[in-house]
Amino acid sequence: MPRGKGKSVDFNLQDDDLPFMESQDSNGSNGSEDNAFQLAFAEQYIATREKKKKEQQRKFFVSGKKSVSKDIESSAAIVTEAARSVEELFQAFTINYAAEDDCIRAFWTAILEEQCKLQKLSIQFHSATVKEGQNCETEQIKGMGKAKEAVLETQKVIDYVFPKKEI
Repeated sequence: MPRGKGKSVDFNLQDDDLPFMESQDSNGSNGSEDNAFQLAFAEQYIATREKKKKEQQRKFFVSGKKSVSKDIESSAAIVTEAARSVEELFQAFTINYAAEDDCIRAFWTAILEEQCKLQKLSIQFHSATVKEGQNCETEQIKGMGKAKEAVLETQKVIDYVFPKKEI
């Protein structure tokens, strides 16, 4: 029987449950026959009660087994559905992770390319700066040479215009 429905069954059989076994007159000629009949009837009654008791227990166990099986099946279905959902979520996560990883890798590749370009430009700028520094130094030396010539020419003019007197 399903839980919570039906009558409660008491499986304990007492002598009080056998109403026909009440004391009767044991006097008389029919007394021993009546006792034998009552004893046989009581044994049959007890056997019938035991059979009913076993049948009720069997029904109870069958009902319990069905209930437990039903609960297990529903729980198994829930667990299976949860596992399927987790698997779907994991697959979606893996796909999204791979897509994001590809985007990140593309950014790193772009950064590397820009860094290489910047390094080339830096090398070119350094080379140009060194070359210009050398050109500037060469021009300064030429300029200082011309300034020296100009000073010497000016000194010649001064010496020519203002000769030095000997004292």
